[in-house]
Amino acid sequence: MEPRLEQKLGELEPLLEQGENQAILAAIAGVHPADLAHLIEALDEDGKRRLFALLEPGYAAEVLIELSAFSRDQVLQGIQTPRLAAIVDDLPSDDATDIIADLPAEQAREVLESIDREDSAEVRQLLQYPEDSAGGIMQLELVSAMANQTVAEVIEAIRQKRDEVGELHNVYVVDRDNRLMGIVPLSSLILADPGAVIRRVMLPLKLVVRADEDQETVAQAFRRYDVVSAPVVDDQGRLLGRITIDDVVDVLEEEASEDFMRLAGSSEEYMFYSDEIFRISRLRLPWLLTNLIGGLITGVLLWFFQGTLTDAIFLVTFIPVITGMGGNVGIQSSTIMVRGFALGRITLGGIWPVLWKELRVALVMGLACGLVVGLVAHIWHGKAMLGVVVGLAMVSGFSVAALMGTLAPALFKRLKIDPAISAGPFVTTANDIVGILIYFSFATLFYRFLVS
Repeated sequence: MEPRLEQKLGELEPLLEQGENQAILAAIAGVHPADLAHLIEALDEDGKRRLFALLEPGYAAEVLIELSAFSRDQVLQGIQTPRLAAIVDDLPSDDATDIIADLPAEQAREVLESIDREDSAEVRQLLQYPEDSAGGIMQLELVSAMANQTVAEVIEAIRQKRDEVGELHNVYVVDRDNRLMGIVPLSSLILADPGAVIRRVMLPLKLVVRADEDQETVAQAFRRYDVVSAPVVDDQGRLLGRITIDDVVDVLEEEASEDFMRLAGSSEEYMFYSDEIFRISRLRLPWLLTNLIGGLITGVLLWFFQGTLTDAIFLVTFIPVITGMGGNVGIQSSTIMVRGFALGRITLGGIWPVLWKELRVALVMGLACGLVVGLVAHIWHGKAMLGVVVGLAMVSGFSVAALMGTLAPALFKRLKIDPAISAGPFVTTANDIVGILIYFSFATLFYRFLVS
């Protein structure tokens, strides 16, 4: 946290404990909503509620947009319907929909009946779309123009909607059936002849989003086409709403957080900050069991090679190195694949160049690490052949680890299983098993040279 915000937090905490409401309001006067949201995130649950309760509805709406989903749920818990309706009324349609969608059915109905009729109709319309679709994150506030309108008429329409629309980047041009025809950037509109017809100044669309598209696909398209907003249309090409860059940033953060939490067994972030011990354990346990089974298999393999170990106990020295380094290489390759799939830079049909590159990189790293560890093995135990065995195992293990780290995420994606969830545990466990097999296979092959 920035020093100025830490100082402000230090002022607020004792005031909240003492219930000095007027002093609190004076302390936060002029604080940007994003900064206040950052301060609220640092408070305990009770402090969050007390501070948020003091905010007037318009300011509260701006702060609410900036809060994490976890803190948002906390400050809204138990809030009275009239105050919630006043806050929701000041929110853009997409943010208002997100809030109402998470409310109990009865309270959601009461809020919808309490807010402005037009706003209520917009929210009801947006609630029809899945939460993770383009329709679910779009906002209905926009400016559109008929192709035969003049520039002056469109500028006047913008003035009339300035309070409703907020940030405006483009005007969308539609025909009589509201089908999207083109786009006019605000900068072009300002510089155009006021008497010019809009169709003369409109530009082709870089990006058009269908309402049923997945939000992650939309975020990738924004990055690819480098746009700050995009229109959303239905199956007939009729203009429905727009998605802006701030919505996309939220999606990217949400998807990244969801993938991270899934590594621990759930996409429900709030769960891991709750006190539901048994439910948290149930969610996290499967991933530990995956590694447990892999560890048991590794133990079985070591028992299988007990004959080799009996007269060459020094082989045990390098087991952690072989398994650990192979696992690291596999995780590196799988991370590159998962990230590539997430960004759209790698497709299922385009994994072979990536595989070939990863194998070559693994070979170079394996040779370098194998040479170092092989030399250490020779100096430490005075056996040149031990250095050869360890070096060969390292090179082979790195190559197989890169192979599995590249192919496993692709396989899981082909099977419609999120590779962000499954690739890590699988690759780590598989590399431990394969690393042991490779190491002791070479040790068995050169056994008579090791014990002589």
